[in-house]
Amino acid sequence: MAAVRRRKLDREKVDKLIAELLATNPIDSVALLAFAEAINGGKFKEPKAPKKKAMTMTEARTAVLDTFGCKTAADLKKNKTFSMSMVGEDYGLKTKADWMKLYRRWVAVPESERGLTGTTCINGIDVLENFRPWHVFGLDSSTATAEDVKSAFRELAKTHHPDKGGDARVFERLQKMRDSVLALMA
Repeated sequence: MAAVRRRKLDREKVDKLIAELLATNPIDSVALLAFAEAINGGKFKEPKAPKKKAMTMTEARTAVLDTFGCKTAADLKKNKTFSMSMVGEDYGLKTKADWMKLYRRWVAVPESERGLTGTTCINGIDVLENFRPWHVFGLDSSTATAEDVKSAFRELAKTHHPDKGGDARVFERLQKMRDSVLALMA
């Protein structure tokens, strides 16, 4: 993190820097940083923003199991709520991809997948990977009305409809999101 000192300081120069620091009233973080940079021989490098870590299979598995109050994958398969919600769908519980799909569906969009851009992304979410209508529509589930949902859908349709140059898969997913939310509100 620190830059390499460009020049060696002798004791006289260090004593002078210390005296200047002590003369600062009061000594604050700005004065301390200036002192450290003088000793260092220049400014410090700014730290890089940490990269978003990809979620591990164990983290995804634990979160999904917790969502359904289960301890093991076998318990999850026996869970009536889970079984009923997955009727007619093919799912596995062996690979990271399997658990990530369930995590996206039942828990949340992983941090590493937020803020994305591209033709299949709306509000930072890849709509083909994540079924998050409230986030995609930019609405609050506790206050939004059916008219708010319809209005948000119409705004997105102006950009994402295939006749307007949008991706047909994205538009189809938006329609499913709209229909699902409206069905829950009825």
